[in-house]
Amino acid sequence: MKPITFFIVTILLTLTSCEKVINIDTTISESELVLNAVPSAEKQFFVNFSYTHFFLDTSNYHPVPNMDMVITVNGNEYRPSSTHRCNYFFDYTPQPDDSIAIRVVAGNRTVTASTYVPRFPQITAPNVRYDSSGTFNLLHIEFPITDHPNYKNYYRIYITQHDSGAYYHPFLEYLDTIDTVRTTTFFCFDSALIAGAQSLSSGLGVSEFNVPIFSQLLTTDSLFDGTTHPTSLQIMLLRDTNEIQPFIHQYELTIECVTPERMQYLQAIEANNGMMSLITEPPAMYSNVSGALGIFAGTAKKKYPLITLADGQVVTSPTKAKRAKK
Repeated sequence: MKPITFFIVTILLTLTSCEKVINIDTTISESELVLNAVPSAEKQFFVNFSYTHFFLDTSNYHPVPNMDMVITVNGNEYRPSSTHRCNYFFDYTPQPDDSIAIRVVAGNRTVTASTYVPRFPQITAPNVRYDSSGTFNLLHIEFPITDHPNYKNYYRIYITQHDSGAYYHPFLEYLDTIDTVRTTTFFCFDSALIAGAQSLSSGLGVSEFNVPIFSQLLTTDSLFDGTTHPTSLQIMLLRDTNEIQPFIHQYELTIECVTPERMQYLQAIEANNGMMSLITEPPAMYSNVSGALGIFAGTAKKKYPLITLADGQVVTSPTKAKRAKK
């Protein structure tokens, strides 16, 4: 027998004679209760309350029947005024410094949680400068943070990019329309904010300019407690050559004050986003809810429109951003 023939026969015998039986446990475990609510300052309050479901279940929602839900705000009780699917709406608008507790009784199970509503971040309208003179188009953003004194503040800073227009797919060779909103990466030049974020996983690394890159900045006031602190961010604007005129890019800055519980929840999300692997067990999600899964944590945010570009040209004045939206 020729060596090559012997080799082929050996391989075929090896492949055909191997067999391993894998028993898959298809037992569906008992559903868990899930309670999620983020009381946001000066926004209508609602709670999402439902059961978990099997991953092959294509149903959109799983409400909990015959349950009783009540929230207590600064000693006053409220019950849901309306319901839509698994969302329960209240005739209550959270205000900064409100203390909120929730109690839900579903059959023989009781779910409780508590939080507070942070104060709004004290930010003046950012100074925005658009620079197209170099190799890259840059958007410079500068603003002061006036930190609330004698008050532990946790900040979340991120920038969203709204793209709209026509786009040519070079490989598929067809035109498509785009209308998407996504977070965009930015550089942070503020050592105090970066230092407050050292234990967090929102960073994407360090650029070739030796400046940290972030998708969102989760930080504290540890180095500027009770003071007015200037900060500086920068976006590198990259234009896709497959964009068809007119193509619009809109940028918006969001600054959010969050509770410690929401900070830990956002940390857990970032940790999970960075551990997307089929062979690695994901980090456990943070929860401050007793008797169920989920998060119950307050927030207060302000949004600042920064600049609008059409085909790489400025449409709105970048000198001063518009007044904040809540």
